[in-house]
Amino acid sequence: MEIDIIITPEGKGNNRIYSISSIQFPNIVTQGDTIEQAKARLKEALELYFEEVPREKEILIKIKKEDSSPLISRMFL
Repeated sequence: MEIDIIITPEGKGNNRIYSISSIQFPNIVTQGDTIEQAKARLKEALELYFEEVPREKEILIKIKKEDSSPLISRMFL
């Protein structure tokens, strides 16, 4: 299953951390000292969430199969 994620660096120097969330599940947010650690923690958080609310995972899988996912991009003005 693929999800879209947002990684936001916070802090500077040795105090830098990375907050991470999913566009599909914006209320699930975590962080890590590295991007890899943040991704691993988000994966774990989503797995725990899906254990509690399995229907959400089924809905997400159906959306991907129908290929009606939103496109995410960036534009500079």
